[in-house]
Amino acid sequence: MANQGPSCSTWNQAATMYPPSTSYTGPSTTINSGAGTSTAEHTEEAFHQPVNSPATNNAESVSEMAIVPAMPTSTPLHTSTSNTQADETTANTEVNDETDDEAQGDEEDGQSEIMVPQPPYVGQRFDSFEDVKEFYQTYAMFHGFAVNTEYHRKIKKTNEYNRGETRCYKARRNKKGKCVAPVVPERKRGIIIKTECPVRCTLNVDGAQWVVTEYFDEHNHELIKKFDLVKFLSAHRGFSPLKKKFIKLLHDCNAGPSRMVQILSMIHNKNGTLSSMPYIPVDVTNLKAKCRRESRLADIEDTIAYFDEKAKADPDFFYMIRLDDEDHVRNMYWVDGAARRAYKHFRDCISFDATYLTNMYKMPCAPFIGINNHNQSLQFGCGLVRNEDKDGYTSLFKTFLECMGGLAPMNIITNQDFSMCAGIEEVFPLAVHRHCRWHIIKKAEETLGSFFADRPELHKAFELCMDYSLTVEEFEQSWTAMIETYQVQDNETLASLWEKRMYWVPAYFMQCFFPFL
Repeated sequence: MANQGPSCSTWNQAATMYPPSTSYTGPSTTINSGAGTSTAEHTEEAFHQPVNSPATNNAESVSEMAIVPAMPTSTPLHTSTSNTQADETTANTEVNDETDDEAQGDEEDGQSEIMVPQPPYVGQRFDSFEDVKEFYQTYAMFHGFAVNTEYHRKIKKTNEYNRGETRCYKARRNKKGKCVAPVVPERKRGIIIKTECPVRCTLNVDGAQWVVTEYFDEHNHELIKKFDLVKFLSAHRGFSPLKKKFIKLLHDCNAGPSRMVQILSMIHNKNGTLSSMPYIPVDVTNLKAKCRRESRLADIEDTIAYFDEKAKADPDFFYMIRLDDEDHVRNMYWVDGAARRAYKHFRDCISFDATYLTNMYKMPCAPFIGINNHNQSLQFGCGLVRNEDKDGYTSLFKTFLECMGGLAPMNIITNQDFSMCAGIEEVFPLAVHRHCRWHIIKKAEETLGSFFADRPELHKAFELCMDYSLTVEEFEQSWTAMIETYQVQDNETLASLWEKRMYWVPAYFMQCFFPFL
């Protein structure tokens, strides 16, 4: 609901407060970003034009945002009570009403408010020199330049800082050869041409605070007018400590670089535009890579600390890390207490799969999966194997057997891996071992797909022989009849499936419990 215009008595009071022929400029500046408005402090010398002046409608473009002087609550009035002045008063009242309606409508639309950073001034105090740099850098970024630390000096006797100065990024002189154009055009390297810009902010220590003693703010070069280009200056492309912690948190949650950029863009702007971020996606990728390198140096310590915390909360929690001769992790296995207790009752069938390779260490993740009496999957621990050979799997299976109190699984199903089969025969000699039929058929279809497409009757006979044979004799007779009927004795894939039939054909495991394929 828009604010109503002031009454006649209000205008008369305002007229008596200000002398005739004198315009009043409010100490505020309205920032219009999109459709939203906000107010920030500004000196009275910023604008000296009446409200109905055409200059009011002209906005300066800074970072695609218009800086417009706010409509003052009291407009220029004269003490005369003529009809002309009454009409002007009515027009000014309507302007104020429209401005209030727009401002209220913008607030209802949910647009964010942006405060204009103010420059430092002589006598301003800060708690630390870092606060000075952050304050001045924020102001510089909004106005199209950057600042660098010129010096930050200490007192030799006390070893404490007493003076400091920050200057424009184009201060000082150019190095020799950087302003001379080469004979052969070279690729641009992002060299900043210095102009000996005199802009500076000098500070001294006064007790426990830093005080601005000198400030000069007149550049001798053009400023960057587009806000989207200011972020490419090296002084503005860094991350604050808080943002670094947030990106480290996203890294610990296994968020990818693209997902990180998406989240950060939504934080800076609800529309999620990349131009709203003060850095580019490559900076996020580089910081994530740095976090990855740092985590590799302390990864095993963090893992052991996490396992120890779990062991304190759960007395039956078990973990074991086996090292090689060079103290590198050979394999790792862990399981909680609830899974160990459930294994004693549901060790009828175990599925072991080592095809998951999604970690940065290139170590296959091999979970032990079982099933309970409600047909629900249970995880009896998980292992990481560095080398997928017989020794690696044998060591992991021995650790599993030790954790479960020497109780071996009755039936175990795995993928078609010879090293895994050798380890199972050594550690679980009494367990019935079966290969996963789904993996075998999927691999066979890579070569038999086109072969069966040309022979649909052969494909149908193959499925009937494989799925509907109840005994071993019935399967072998059906297979032999299929091969002779369609004359496919020379097919190598079918011959390989026949040789390994005892590990995957369901007819050979009718007397065993295998709920998994």
